[in-house]
Amino acid sequence: FQTRHFESPYLVYHEKIKTSRVFIRDCSMVSVYPLVLLGGGQVHMQLQKGEFVISLDDGWIRFAAASHQVAELVKELRCELDQLLQDKIKNPSMDLCVCPRGSRIISMIVKLVTTQ
Repeated sequence: FQTRHFESPYLVYHEKIKTSRVFIRDCSMVSVYPLVLLGGGQVHMQLQKGEFVISLDDGWIRFAAASHQVAELVKELRCELDQLLQDKIKNPSMDLCVCPRGSRIISMIVKLVTTQ
């Protein structure tokens, strides 16, 4: 509760309670890439005022990409992850770490999130 600055403007929390004041419990900072890749909703990409903007759903979360290439790669990685998760739901015994496609997607996400 004493933290006043976060590196990312996005926080997720488990519980919000109002008693004498509003309390947020189990709160964690979330950076942009995990939010876009795992946050649910559809990923959209647009050119706005000369910048490529990636947004979720109706634009409630938006951020500018460094280039058109970066925006396309993030959007494509999200599509691949969504498909991989659908495949896993259809075939629960599939080992994503052994499957060549799954291991490539997972390692790319890990690399992206840990090096951002």
